[in-house]
Amino acid sequence: MQSGVPVPRRFTVPQRIEHGILALSFTVLGLTGLVQKFALNPLSERLISLMGGIEMTRVIHRAAAIAFALLTVYHFIVVAYKFFVRRLEMTMMPCLKDVKDGLHSVGYSLFLRKNPPKMPRYTFAEKLEYWALIWGGLIMLVTGFMLWNPLVTTLLLPGQFIPAAKAAHGGEAVLAVLAIIVWHFYNVHLKMFNTSMFTGRMTRHQFEEEHGAEWDGLLAGKTQGLHAPVNTRRRQLVFVPAAVVFAALGTGGIYWTATVETTAISTLPAPSSEAKVYSPAVPAPQTMTQPATVSAPLIPHPIAGQEQCYACHGKSGMKPVPSNHDGRPVESCRICHRPGPPPKPKEPAAEKSAEREKAGGPKKIPHPTDKAPYTNCANCHGIGKMKPSPENHSGYPVESCTACHQ
Repeated sequence: MQSGVPVPRRFTVPQRIEHGILALSFTVLGLTGLVQKFALNPLSERLISLMGGIEMTRVIHRAAAIAFALLTVYHFIVVAYKFFVRRLEMTMMPCLKDVKDGLHSVGYSLFLRKNPPKMPRYTFAEKLEYWALIWGGLIMLVTGFMLWNPLVTTLLLPGQFIPAAKAAHGGEAVLAVLAIIVWHFYNVHLKMFNTSMFTGRMTRHQFEEEHGAEWDGLLAGKTQGLHAPVNTRRRQLVFVPAAVVFAALGTGGIYWTATVETTAISTLPAPSSEAKVYSPAVPAPQTMTQPATVSAPLIPHPIAGQEQCYACHGKSGMKPVPSNHDGRPVESCRICHRPGPPPKPKEPAAEKSAEREKAGGPKKIPHPTDKAPYTNCANCHGIGKMKPSPENHSGYPVESCTACHQ
């Protein structure tokens, strides 16, 4: 008698297609979302680069979010049709038997029960996973809308809701991905590979083991019943217009979410990529008898190796530039200031140093400077060191010491 009872079809073709779209959109959302949450991780940087950069990663993430939202609208319509029109039993709703089956299963795992519980069409674990998906999906949709449209959100809620939404969105994403990897993959693919989402049916052995209560009901002749066709037709006439309105509102809401705002960053004016260049005024024509004059002082030192003018001529440098030079880039210095005549031949170091010291100028460095610890003047002459430098030397870069001290 038992061998003559066929194993019922568990999932229809539309249900299997829906599950496939859900799995694909969830995988893309998890991948593109976690690499943004942990963007400084080397693996995340590599994956973002493979996806075309952070902007393309965000586009892919939002496209998957739209697919997930449309699938949510479709799922609610399908469930409502089964409940209101076909009046099928809501086998996914939690009940007291789920609590008993959960305790029984724990007892069986601890060797306190001899046999596992006989569970109905959907086990307590499958119901937990389903409702976690519904609850988590709604959280992700709401917080995702807030992050996608922060300006619209702050018109309705205080600004603190934006970082709160970011924390909730990222935390729920980590929880969902871990639940799929640890729980779903183990129960469906590792413990006993369930092919019902691919073929629509389970093996007889698996059906009896996973859904013993439903199998016993099939042996007893119990099936999900339908109401009379005339009643079904009458309910369809009421349900279809309502479903069309709901689908239109849901689709329109998703489209509005995706287009109402371009985000706070992209609405700002794009920064100019061109650096300011200060050009000198064109000098007035001069006669041949009048010698040309220079409007800016000549550069009294070689330029090679000293291209960074602000090292010595910044506000705190050895010889600061005038206040009207603030903001001018280093590249514009030589537009006005030209290299001066070549420096005179250097005097012998000893004679030059003696003359400068007599005149009250900088003193000679009494030790070599090419070996440690003398390569860095600040080791001994900084504030609080063995021989502090004068107060008016504060802010001078170490590289400028030998410009005065020979």
